[in-house]
Amino acid sequence: MKIDNYYCATDDGLYVYLPVRFYELTLKHRLLEQLGGFSHLLLDALTLLPEQGIDWVLELTGLSLQQLQPILNRLDGLGLVNGGQLSQRGEKLTAWKGLLHGQTRHVWLDGHHKSHSFCGDDSLNVVELGEDASFVIRRWHQGNGKPRSWSCLDWNEDCERQKNRILRSPDEYLGVVFETFRNCFIGTGFNVHEWELNVRYVSGMPELSALEVQLDPACLGSGAAYDFVVSSPVLCMDTRYRLPDGAPIELRDLQPEDQRRALSFGRAAEDTGLLLDTPDSFWIWPEVDEPDRQQAVNFLFQNVAVSASQNEALFNRDHHLVDLWQSVGFDWSAVEGSLQEVEGLHRIKGDT
Repeated sequence: MKIDNYYCATDDGLYVYLPVRFYELTLKHRLLEQLGGFSHLLLDALTLLPEQGIDWVLELTGLSLQQLQPILNRLDGLGLVNGGQLSQRGEKLTAWKGLLHGQTRHVWLDGHHKSHSFCGDDSLNVVELGEDASFVIRRWHQGNGKPRSWSCLDWNEDCERQKNRILRSPDEYLGVVFETFRNCFIGTGFNVHEWELNVRYVSGMPELSALEVQLDPACLGSGAAYDFVVSSPVLCMDTRYRLPDGAPIELRDLQPEDQRRALSFGRAAEDTGLLLDTPDSFWIWPEVDEPDRQQAVNFLFQNVAVSASQNEALFNRDHHLVDLWQSVGFDWSAVEGSLQEVEGLHRIKGDT
């Protein structure tokens, strides 16, 4: 059979959806959290008034030096004060106290706790996701059954997993979420054991939210050997020729070869010999409505009319319209490549 391939461009964009949740992050320094109010007052006073800080606290609180001495001794034992002035460590903790300790920020995260890919700040635009939405990528799902809407059902467990995920690559996640984070740890690095991170799911958001990512159709490859498989429609006109009853037998040498005219939507079919009778994926792209299909039918019949050879008039012809499908697909790397175009989203490389 002779095969002619045609391609019809479509305005139907190719989008995938990555489920995300909105979390509140609170970062606290363990030692600063343990210190009492007088200790914090002394640290602030010695920062603002290095020489007169203790006298200022005594005057403000009405305490005697003897009453304040146990607090000074403790700060000295912790390495925060030396000789009535802040030590280098004390200066550092006091700076963290003003810039980072007790601060709260928000972040969008996906549910694939075991890997790192991206996080979103407050400016990230998300869409509400329907329960039966297509093209939803849930990377935590394995197998062929219906995937869960989220990787774990218990919210507390989810928050704990997200916390552990962040703390595996704290510089990347916290450096995005807290604008002062990187300046606090120049030259020293972030010691995860000194800090407590609290992760809380923010209520009041849509139950199912997702990041919408547009893919370039050029990323689609032919076949089903991909992370994600899409079924794409192909409208075919099959033409079969036969010698009329009673016609001279010599005309058989002039009989045209049977022909298939295959019109692909969205992406040109590379091998029409691999077309399927039914889609092998629940993901259908593009969606072809009836007006577009009828326009494609008209094109195929017009092509028959203008391309017919003189010999074809001598034979009977049967035309059959057939709706077939081609399997195309893409890998997760194609999605990652498109993430860099999303405003408010930050790529996370991590250690996995």
